[in-house]
Amino acid sequence: MKRVSRGVYQLEAAGFVNCYLLEGNMDLTLVDAGTANSAQALLEEIKDNGFKSKDIQRVVITHAHADHAGGLRALLKDHRFKVYAHPKDIPALTGKASPPGFKGLRGFVHGFFHEQFLRWEPIDVALPAERGGGIRGLAQWQVVELPGHTRGSIGLYHPAGQILLCGDALTNREGKLRLPAAELNEDPEAAKRTLADLARMDCDLLCPGHGPVVRGGAFRHIEKLITGVRR
Repeated sequence: MKRVSRGVYQLEAAGFVNCYLLEGNMDLTLVDAGTANSAQALLEEIKDNGFKSKDIQRVVITHAHADHAGGLRALLKDHRFKVYAHPKDIPALTGKASPPGFKGLRGFVHGFFHEQFLRWEPIDVALPAERGGGIRGLAQWQVVELPGHTRGSIGLYHPAGQILLCGDALTNREGKLRLPAAELNEDPEAAKRTLADLARMDCDLLCPGHGPVVRGGAFRHIEKLITGVRR
């Protein structure tokens, strides 16, 4: 576990995907649930760092892909908490629709990997999280809509701390901030529009779904990325 800021921690037990733990006055919030195989390791990591898994009262899912939502069913077997996601991604979480797909040859390979190695089971119910709606118990955090990677991708923004948890709207690979490849975005044009929206936010700490946290004036890195996308 890595401390990002006061009350914000990056969990590492899910391996290549980042999950985050938010510490509130009364309870805990988990942002993304990792893969089905990493659920128990996530709980052990939380316990080993002095927190109690029973204090997790809600899990916010940034988008309905197996590496970010696959651990939900396993976590719910022994723990009771509310699951929040954008209404457009809830059908995939509850098994009423197929998970968002990928495009092209690269997308086919990525999808094959998900199907073969990141199998996951749907959950029974999830509650809607939309911009302007808020999430009960997260008074200091705002839901931001980040469509593109999936049509229902969301993030959480802390205005006072200028902290943004952005899911896979952006990734940080090889020391460089990037958009996911177009083939891995459900709506590539929406992903570009989301990037422009992010550049207008006061973001100092950017917490992506993959790769290290971007610290100190993260908005400047986003602005540079926009320049590269336009070229």
